[in-house]
Amino acid sequence: MEPKYSKVYDALVERIAQMSPGERLESEVKLASSFNVSPMTVRRALMLLSQNGLTIGIPGRGTFVTERASTPAASRRTPSPHEPCLAPAAPLTHAKLISAALEVADDAERELLRTTDEPFVARIQRAHYLDDAHTKLVGIEVGIVRADLFPGILGLDLSLDLADILTGDHWDHHRQLVTTRTIRATIATADEAAQLHLREPAALLNLETSFVDADGVTCAETLSKFIGDDVEFTA
Repeated sequence: MEPKYSKVYDALVERIAQMSPGERLESEVKLASSFNVSPMTVRRALMLLSQNGLTIGIPGRGTFVTERASTPAASRRTPSPHEPCLAPAAPLTHAKLISAALEVADDAERELLRTTDEPFVARIQRAHYLDDAHTKLVGIEVGIVRADLFPGILGLDLSLDLADILTGDHWDHHRQLVTTRTIRATIATADEAAQLHLREPAALLNLETSFVDADGVTCAETLSKFIGDDVEFTA
């Protein structure tokens, strides 16, 4: 059975084909109402449009068309969950687990996970180094993973790449996940500067990563902060 978000995606591609670059799509709420689906389903379809370069989302302003969808074979086909996500890659670093605990999600974490219930989450803190001897600290990371979807995750090697852990064969189910990454520059807070042994003010690169399954469920979120002078990202 074709997922609802796929039908919304295909319909929006058809709509975008009749629009000009720079035109704005309707809001998530209005689209959800017009398609008679949940806002989460629309958000999933909009995410795929953005990943395929057809739209761009501007916080506080909306979603805008970036190019005309004119190639049926390429742009009008719903991407398979088996296809790789075209997103900025994380820098090549060596992660070291600092702490991991099972806790009830707080308000901010429920908002990140886009849920109104109070799921248990595995809260994972890691440090990132340039070398496997862990001598050159270049980043810090905090991640939350829904423990109800990935039971027993705290027993795994959490120094490995989180995407590999979540899509591995450790689970009774096998979830196809879309990974979305957002990179922005910030100035380190006093606590962040102390953790990374930096003098204030210092520039950091924030990497926010979301892991969303085929049903539009946000399974995990991570926020990593890297020293901008020491790491770089590639597409």
